[in-house]
Amino acid sequence: MAEAIVSFAVERLGGLLIEEARFLHGVGDKVTEIQAELRMMRCFLEMLMQDNMKMREAAYDAEDTVETFALKLARRRRGGLENILKRYACILSEFKALHEVGTAIDAIKSRISHLTASLQSYNIRSIAEGEGSGFRNETQRLLRQTYSHDVDEDTVGLENSMEILLEQLMKPDKRCSVVSICGMGGLGKTTLAKKVYHHVHVRRHFDHAAWSSISQYFNVREVVQGILIQLTSADEGHKTKIRNMRDEELFESVYKIQEEKKCLVILDDMWKIGDWESLKPAFPLHKAGSKILLTTRMQAVASHADPQGFLYQPELLSEEKSWELLRTKAFPRDDGREPTTINNLELLGKEMAKDCGGLPLAVVVLGGLLATKHHTYEWERVHKHTKSYLRKGKGKYEQQGSGVSDVLALSYQDLPYQLKSCFLYLGHFPEDQEIHTKALVRMWVAEGIVSRVEEETPEDVAEGYLDELIGRCLIQVGRRGSNGRVQTCRLHDLMRDLCLSKAEEENFLEIVNLQQMETFSSSMPTTRTSNKVRRRAIFLDQCGPLESVEEARLLSENGDEGANSYVNLIPQNGTYLRSLLTFYTQYSSIIPKVLRHTDWKNFKLLRVLSLERLPFKENNNIPKALGNLIHLKYLSLKRASLPSFPSSIRNLGCIQTLDLRFYSSADAGQPINHIGINKVIGRMKWLRHLYLPVYLKVDDSKVQWDKLSNLETLKNFYGEHWEVQDLVHLTKLRKLKIRNAKSFKELVIILKPSCPISNKLESLYLDEVRATMKETDLRQLSICQHLYKLFLGGEISKLPGHHHLPPNLTKLTLWESHLRQDPIPILERLLNLTTLSLWSDFYFGEEMVFSANGFPRLKYLSLSHTFSLRRLLVEKSAMRSLNVLGIRMCSSLEMVPEGLRYITTLQILDISYMPQEFIQRLQVINGLEGDDFYKVRHVPSVSLIVVPLNRPVESPIRGIQGRLSIKSHKIIRGVIPKFSEHGLPV
Repeated sequence: MAEAIVSFAVERLGGLLIEEARFLHGVGDKVTEIQAELRMMRCFLEMLMQDNMKMREAAYDAEDTVETFALKLARRRRGGLENILKRYACILSEFKALHEVGTAIDAIKSRISHLTASLQSYNIRSIAEGEGSGFRNETQRLLRQTYSHDVDEDTVGLENSMEILLEQLMKPDKRCSVVSICGMGGLGKTTLAKKVYHHVHVRRHFDHAAWSSISQYFNVREVVQGILIQLTSADEGHKTKIRNMRDEELFESVYKIQEEKKCLVILDDMWKIGDWESLKPAFPLHKAGSKILLTTRMQAVASHADPQGFLYQPELLSEEKSWELLRTKAFPRDDGREPTTINNLELLGKEMAKDCGGLPLAVVVLGGLLATKHHTYEWERVHKHTKSYLRKGKGKYEQQGSGVSDVLALSYQDLPYQLKSCFLYLGHFPEDQEIHTKALVRMWVAEGIVSRVEEETPEDVAEGYLDELIGRCLIQVGRRGSNGRVQTCRLHDLMRDLCLSKAEEENFLEIVNLQQMETFSSSMPTTRTSNKVRRRAIFLDQCGPLESVEEARLLSENGDEGANSYVNLIPQNGTYLRSLLTFYTQYSSIIPKVLRHTDWKNFKLLRVLSLERLPFKENNNIPKALGNLIHLKYLSLKRASLPSFPSSIRNLGCIQTLDLRFYSSADAGQPINHIGINKVIGRMKWLRHLYLPVYLKVDDSKVQWDKLSNLETLKNFYGEHWEVQDLVHLTKLRKLKIRNAKSFKELVIILKPSCPISNKLESLYLDEVRATMKETDLRQLSICQHLYKLFLGGEISKLPGHHHLPPNLTKLTLWESHLRQDPIPILERLLNLTTLSLWSDFYFGEEMVFSANGFPRLKYLSLSHTFSLRRLLVEKSAMRSLNVLGIRMCSSLEMVPEGLRYITTLQILDISYMPQEFIQRLQVINGLEGDDFYKVRHVPSVSLIVVPLNRPVESPIRGIQGRLSIKSHKIIRGVIPKFSEHGLPV
């Protein structure tokens, strides 16, 4: 990672030369020189482990020095009459600062030159020429080498996967297709490939088979030779002949035998697209008969090898399968232990199996370790430190380099330097947390770890980074949006352990984890780093009994250092801090009090600050000093409670993302009175993403929206206070949410073809539109070619034809539309629609008809809170892609439609708060099926919730899901899925 830190510093210095050119006049040449020195250093770092910390600190210090200097001058050169009058008084001070930064840069340059010279004195050359790198690569290759004969006899959790792969490999095909097994390290890809390779049906189906281990470092000629030797079952004489072949002859021979015979070639552990390209000439990809089975951690490799091929991604083991596999490894058949002994250890074993997170390698490593432990106390000791033992990976079945961390670390080591920083940034987030990708990529951008790419926004580049990390199987997808974009992601527990380990090793991040603090101790549980803390995340689920910071200080003076720990939750010397994030699930009063006593003038370089869900009070409000953080680019107060809003935030001139979706601490959910919003955001010319409070009263001052020319996201624009036409100058706007709009007609001005917004807009949310929306006005939406997400809240006289709606719409929500005509004949012709939510009296008719071939791509359908609807008719071949159907509080609906039984793609049916008679038709009671059970028999997960007795049906509360208490429920099978406020699974 040292090369990543240095590369990051090189890029940041280049960025600073562009961003802060007016402030760096006079030292620009020095910055360029230090950038060149860092580039030279980068050439030596990959194979050298000594002095890494010195190099990292030199790179960090170079960046810090230049930024601090630019910051000082920026502060002195702010506009305004008062600062103009002071300008002449500080000229001498600027010369002094210029001299100081020049001296500091010279000192750092000297340090870097000395380090580079010391490397050269050992005759170390660039990475491409170094012998050390070659030795390491060869060692790595040998450790990763796999052999087809080394087969694990256990098939726990592989049965279904093998069936799928066998079917794909043996089905007739007109071409030599590639079947790929793709997934994170340790998922069992190689084990699965070996099982398939040796399967009796495979051996009968194919004439010849060959196994080749590719890994990260391989010799193309040796691989092709090995494949040919195996496919021809060559004797020693033939092997010698093969080894003497020219490259062209060698590739041609491998190609011909696959063309003439049915061959299976397995390429295990392929890492790069270039590796596939180097081997590709050996395979007759357009001929029938032969097949290639490829295992990889990289989705891009699998997709590139054969875009029409079959990509299989094995799932993690369930808890039951994890224990079953652990049991087979921990208690070998020849172990000789009594069944009673095994039963006594079962509870401990199941707990430890959970800690493996379903990763087969982790289970096998743990099982190998436990196989050497024969006593309960030994198992208990392992149980206390399971993850530590997994990292070491030393047990009955392990060899050097085969521990869980070793295997997972290969994926990390293969990352480009930008992606290493992005991956380590994920360590900020608590274990098992679904990470919202919008916030994540904006933090990356704010930190400056996203490269500049022409004609792409920084967020688009960052989303590309995210997709690559997913494609490399380092992070997992949590939830995707209707347009296919990743909305949430997460880290596997063991991958997170690797992330934190590397972050600590590189002094990248410090974690303060109060979740692990059962009682006060002499020090806070943190990851260990140097004194120069650059990022800190604070986990606050359990914050102890202290009522005030003053009490903590008093206790500290009396010798209770544990109490003082709370005072130091936020480092008092935050000179080097770049990010500060807090996370917790229960409110705590500690942090606001600590914030009030924090000396914010030390936090000069802070770029990211997240204070979400914190409960601020009148005497512990957000400090006004936050306004001095003029380098801050990301500030989130989402779901925090505030007594008032500090106007000093207007000084955050560099802010890019500002999330003000907070509540009043006096009465959560009530508006904060008279926020001078114009005074707050008027100076923020770099602002790109603005989230205003959900509840808001504003003063009478006019907001100068035209000054926010870089704005891409604007949420909670209040139509009753501001004029929509003032948004016409926001030419980069992509996402717009308007509350309490006077009418849809006033939006027409920004939806004209001549307005740049109409060509940029991707998401439009209109809530509580006062006047009835007319068909002629809604036709303007067809101009928005890039609009994929639309929410219309308010009465609609009539829907326009489908050709007058956005052509690329993927998600549509209608709320309180009060339509008199069935909307389905129009909506089902929106060919790209994947998500449809129809809520709260959207329709006053009694019948809706879903016709054949309608909604070809619809995956999620939610119908809720409509009380006149009696019948749903679903024709055969309607909604042929539907995965989830939710029906809630449709009290007049008589039964589920007959046509449901034809929708074979349906996975989840959620029936909520419906009459008893409706529910009974779907139930199975004492073996007797209800009248409608046959319609849903094929659905894997069905949940039924009955309307509470003696309680009127309520309409949903705006912005908050109106859930009724469950008096009676019956689940047929599966689980009740978690649904969002619009009735769709989350």
